Amino acid sequence: MNRNESTDRANTEVFDICIIGGGITGAGILAEAEAKGYQCILIEKNDFASGTSSRSSKLIHGGIRYLKYLQFQLVHEALQERGYLLKVYPHLVKPIPFIFPSYHSSTDLFLKDVIFSLYDWIAGREVIKPHKKMHADKVLEQLPGLLNKDLKGGISYWEGTANDSRLVLDVISSCAAKNQVVLNYMEARDFELSDDTLRSIRCMDHDGGRLITVKAKVYINATGAWTDAIISRMNQKPSYELKPSKGVHIIIPSSYLPGGCGCIIPSSTDDKRFLYTVPWENELTIIGTTDTEYHDDVDQVKATRKDVEYLVAAFNKSFPDKKLELKDIVSVYAGLRPLLAENKESTPYKRSREYQTWWTHNNVIHIAGGKLTSFHSMGKKCLEEVGKRFKNLNPTRPLNTESSNATGKHKDERQSENYREQIVLANPVFNATLSKNYSLTIAEIIDFIRHQFARHVEDILTRRTSITYAMKEFDEKLVIEVVSLLSKELNKTTVWMEEELNRYRSHWLEYHPRFDN
Repeated sequence: MNRNESTDRANTEVFDICIIGGGITGAGILAEAEAKGYQCILIEKNDFASGTSSRSSKLIHGGIRYLKYLQFQLVHEALQERGYLLKVYPHLVKPIPFIFPSYHSSTDLFLKDVIFSLYDWIAGREVIKPHKKMHADKVLEQLPGLLNKDLKGGISYWEGTANDSRLVLDVISSCAAKNQVVLNYMEARDFELSDDTLRSIRCMDHDGGRLITVKAKVYINATGAWTDAIISRMNQKPSYELKPSKGVHIIIPSSYLPGGCGCIIPSSTDDKRFLYTVPWENELTIIGTTDTEYHDDVDQVKATRKDVEYLVAAFNKSFPDKKLELKDIVSVYAGLRPLLAENKESTPYKRSREYQTWWTHNNVIHIAGGKLTSFHSMGKKCLEEVGKRFKNLNPTRPLNTESSNATGKHKDERQSENYREQIVLANPVFNATLSKNYSLTIAEIIDFIRHQFARHVEDILTRRTSITYAMKEFDEKLVIEVVSLLSKELNKTTVWMEEELNRYRSHWLEYHPRFDN
């Protein structure tokens, strides 16, 4: 995956489809377009999955709470997609048990049982395992330290969890291996329009430092929270106004919640929201999430002390003996949900997670809203709309007839292992582990750079691995090692190395804010 060759192709070819946005939505569209035989280019101004798609709740789920708002179609689609993702990406999407405790009355437990029966029925053949009612003693056995006052029992049910950024990279890498052009750090800046048609996009290559011109027959804006900004650059007013909400998560050691199952917990305020705990990688547990209106710079989303204290208070309310404090938190992350404002509910928590597609020009379609779980169906829907308008947009390649229901070890996982084996065979020293704290080898880093588009330390330590989340104290020795490998592979200067070290230190501080007591 030679970046110079990809950049040259981007600057000279006329593509069937240009996708703007390298998050999970853009990845899903690219995968569907590739399967249909279209020749595509996908451009992203930062790293792939660097926005919302690496800052999600890490859940692949139907959304049990949306049944309360009678959003049956949304739940049905998400549950079918959950089943699909568990089959196609078994190395990244894993089934996980959850427990929803029930307090105060047996009626509450009965109603939960009814709702989850409906949830299982909607899932149909894609149900992971049927839910079960649990006695209070069994709930406490699975969730040691849970508040037991007035506990009547609980519901045990199953959802999926995923490494969201790795999922994005897996999809994009697979398409790149099939001759699709994908470029991170390629920003869409100027849009050449005439006769209600977008002719080309002038892009800044932040990695190579040059301007290139991308031309395509159809352009798809899949930039999520940045959708309105792209539309305004085209001198248009949005048809669907975005009202992003901020979601903050905290990560704590899994020793606080041993047992490997997630838990639904109420907030500690009167907002009537429920939060959750999710077992994750590196012996960590995620607690999330906040859901608040966001009106500031979409490129500068940060967690506040108030956000973090809200989550800590909720955890301590349900697990009073754990006595979680700010100093116990390993890391924090904040992201935006690209919610559409067409639903006039007063709070982001109640606002619909449905998605919409719409045209602003003859050949420019936008897609916004939706959930991580439904990214493949979003891609299909978007391509259906393109097909309706451009009936003569004939694929330039044969249809991809490869089965999408492969099981076992995923082909991209095997491919990555093969690359690393070749790297080690070329030099056995590359099999060395860089840190006693994390199982990261030199061969893995070289693979990330050569075959998975990594250009900066944060690309490697935050999105291709999850080390940033686990690095409670800044590991300067490890970071310097990674900077050195990047410099050698990318032929960078010592000045660049110093800048890169400072760049990652600033990035790390976003995940490890210091709140004064």
